[in-house]
Order: sequence, then C-alpha cells, then structure tokens
Amino acid sequence: MKRIIIIISVLVILVFGITVFYFKNLSASENASEKVFQVIPDNASLVFEYKNETSFYDIFKDFTLFSDILGKESTGHLHALKSVFIDNDAVAYALKQNELFFSLHATSPNEADFLVITPINEKQIKNSLQLIELIKSKYVIEQEGNLYYLSFNNNAKFYFTFTNNLALGSFNEKLLKEVSEQKTEKTSNFSLLKDNVSSQRNKNSIANLYINFSNFGKLLNNFSDKKNPIETASLKNFSAISSLNINYQNNAFMFSGTTELKNNRKEYAALFLNQSPGKNTLAEILPYDAASYIFYYVSDFEKFKSELNQLISARKETDKKNTQIQTVSQKNSINLDRELYPAIGNEFGLIQLASRDKIGIIKSNKTNRLSFILSTISSSTGETNIRKFNDSDLLYYYLGDPFKEFRRPFYTVIENHVIIANNIITLKRFLQNYESQNFLSRTDKNIYFQQYLSNQGNIFYFIHNGNSKGNIRAFLSRSSYRKMNGENFDWKNIYGLSIQFSADKNKFFTNLYMSKMPKAVENNVESPALDSLLN
Repeated sequence: MKRIIIIISVLVILVFGITVFYFKNLSASENASEKVFQVIPDNASLVFEYKNETSFYDIFKDFTLFSDILGKESTGHLHALKSVFIDNDAVAYALKQNELFFSLHATSPNEADFLVITPINEKQIKNSLQLIELIKSKYVIEQEGNLYYLSFNNNAKFYFTFTNNLALGSFNEKLLKEVSEQKTEKTSNFSLLKDNVSSQRNKNSIANLYINFSNFGKLLNNFSDKKNPIETASLKNFSAISSLNINYQNNAFMFSGTTELKNNRKEYAALFLNQSPGKNTLAEILPYDAASYIFYYVSDFEKFKSELNQLISARKETDKKNTQIQTVSQKNSINLDRELYPAIGNEFGLIQLASRDKIGIIKSNKTNRLSFILSTISSSTGETNIRKFNDSDLLYYYLGDPFKEFRRPFYTVIENHVIIANNIITLKRFLQNYESQNFLSRTDKNIYFQQYLSNQGNIFYFIHNGNSKGNIRAFLSRSSYRKMNGENFDWKNIYGLSIQFSADKNKFFTNLYMSKMPKAVENNVESPALDSLLN
C-alpha cells in the first residue's frame, strides 16, 4: 500500500509539473502574440498568421492561389526570405514553431507592402546580435542606422530590425521605420482582436486571417483615383474585425471564424445580430451577367424595424423620414407602417450587373397584397408591368442601406419578387433573363463554386471576377489596372469571392471562400454555354 501511495504521489507531481510547464509555455506564446498585435500599425487591413512548421509548407507547396493574388514578384520575394530565415539551418531554430505574421499596408498611392513580424525564440537566441551573426555566416548583411538589410538579385532590399524580442521586416524601408521608431504604444485598430486575443484566435489552426474591414476599404481606395468611390462605401461604414482560421482546399482560400462590430449603434450590419440565420434563395434567380450581390435575411421584422429606426435616428434622419411617410400615407390613404412589412418576405438585397447597373430585389410572402400596396404609391410608365415610385427614399426608410441609391426607382413584380432599378432598360433585361431562365446559378462553374458555400446566414456577399471586369476597371486608377492585368498577376484565374455572416449572439459566424476558376466539369443541366457574358 505504501508503494502504491508513493507511485500515485509521484504521478500526481509529474502531471502537475507537466501541466505547469505546458501552460507556462502556452502563456509565453500568447504573450508573444499579444506583443505582435501591439506593434502592428493601426492602418493594417489584413493580417495573415501561420505557424512556422514543416507541415504548413508541405500542405501548401503546390498551392498557386498565393501567387495569383500576390503576384509573381512578391511571391518570389517570400520564397527568398524563406531560404534565408527558414531553410537556413543556422537561423531556423531561432524561429522554429513560432507564429509568422504578415500585415498588409498602403505605402504610397497605388502601392502596398507587407510587414513581417515574428517572436524570437529566447531559449535558442540570447540577443539579436547573435542572430545577425548567424545570418552573416551565409549572407551579406548591411546596416543603416538601426535597420539591417539584405540585397537581392532583382535590386530589391529586405529591411529588418529587432524590438522587444520581436523580429520585424519589410521590403518597404519607410514602413519598417515607422514601426521601429514608435516611441509609445499606439491604440491599434486591431485592439478589438488584441484585447480578446485568447478567445478569438484559434491557436490550433495552422493559419489564421484577420480582416479590418474599414481599413480594407481604405486600402482599396489607395488604388483608385476617385475621392469617395461608391464601390467601397459599404466598407467605409463597416467597422468590423474578423478572426478566421483556414480550412485547406487545394484550389481555394477557405476560412471560417467570427466577426465583431466595433460600433454597433451606427452599423447597418448590426441590425442582423438579433436575427436568426435563414436560407438564401435569391441567389437562385441571379442573372448570369451579375457582377456582385449582397443579400440579407430577416427573421423578425419587428426587431428589424425598431433597430432600423434607431439607426436612422443616429444618422439624424428621423424628422425627414417621418415627414415623408406621413405625407405619402395621407396622400394615398394608406398606412405604410402597418401595411408594408407584413407583405415583405424574409429576404432582400442588391445586385450589380456587368453593365454597372444595379438591381434591388425583395422577396414577398404576400405578393398580391404587396403589389396592391406598391400600386397605390406609384404610377404607370406605359410599359407592361413596370411602374415608378411617386415619392423618394421609401424603400430606404423601410429596408435600409441596400436601397439608398434607389430614390424614385422603377419596379416590376415577377412571381414572388419585386425587382427595382433606376431605369426601365435594366428591368426589361432582367425580365428577359428571368423568362429565359438565364441564371448564374445554373452555370456549371457557379454550381461547382456554390457547393462549398452554406446557404444559411443573415448577410451574403458575392463577387464574380469575370463579370466584374468593367466595374473593377472603372474603380481602379489607370496604373493600378495596368499592373493588375500585367504578367505579374494572374487574377484571371480567380472565379469569385464569397463572404457569409450568420448571427451568433453578439457577433457573426463568418465564412470566407475564394476559388480559382473551376476546371471543366461535365454539364448535367440546361444552362448557358458560358459561365458569364464576359468569360
């Protein structure tokens, strides 16, 4: 019995010791990661994190989507860095099993660059000078002030430095100097992630992606000559940060995780946090020349109405709204507040076409009733089944941001959908596609793409790369568009991007999917021969 007690005691001590050791190392790793987020400049739009492990490089060795998006030049630079810092046995152990962080920043008009940050393994390296000497044993290193740099054959220079047991580097000297010369810790726009880093980060994921959406809009605007481009207006007002972990697929980026809003009171997206997710059916009737869409699902219109009114109040538009609704209701002898919502279904949204025209769409669960209500506040155009609203902004006041651009639009009702546009020609074209069943959802490539998406959610965003060429060209500056379509990039290999948000208490569960062009698949359905008008 005494021997058993001794053995049990030893085992308990061992378990306790291992547990303390494990959590001590785990805590050290978390502290190192927190330091990284404290250093990242507040204009970062994307941060990609992965574990410096052999398994990561083995999994992604034949993955070409990085090169398609980043370009051959940037990808070549990253391969060169890998040969210096990762494949070099003299240095590799100092960074082994560490997390590597790549943050993306606008550096000058029409230009962006990465900042690379990683903790240094203090157990293996006593100080930064020791690491410098190890690199010097194989490569030529030069120094300018507190920055070191490596020169590459294509005249590129990689600058790097050390601070607070972190290694920082960039191919952009100015970007690195701004970070290394910070005198005091700034409050980062990634503070939402930093403050909750333990709960939001998936420490078991081989790679994570963090997105600051409002900053991402600013990054995109950096490649445009427009002052306030409407193309990124929704991102400007979407103050949210996503923390996503990667799910491997050989020809796509597939991420899932959570998105949190930073300013709920003035966010249209916040209206959907208190809604239950539902099925997206609007994508089924998407015209095959659609460039992008954003669809919404509402499960409880009473909550939606109340919170939309609060949002309109925060925007100081309540008086204007009330005056307009009262005038329209009295003029047409109808109580819009009481009549309209019960006739609207759970889904509505906005579609942009390859022609750059926009279409609003509302699903109805009482089509005849909704048709009658709309007929009382609209006038005939002389075109069969096409009418025009008599007063402005009504759809915006009742459904919000997707309809802000439709002030006094034309509309038509087809089956259980109301279709809205700013001109009759766009409506006629939609009707022709609808009657001919020319839907993007029936093309072989879209069928392949959609099989990896969930059809449940509250906010659904999709952009079709081929059909968006005209929109992208109109948005980008001439030099940016020329670079994007040059030999360095292979954006033509990208089929599309989807982001889906599903309400989950005070945040959104988020799925992001970007796919390469699907390989030819056997067409088992009657559909247009081409995936889109522009492919």
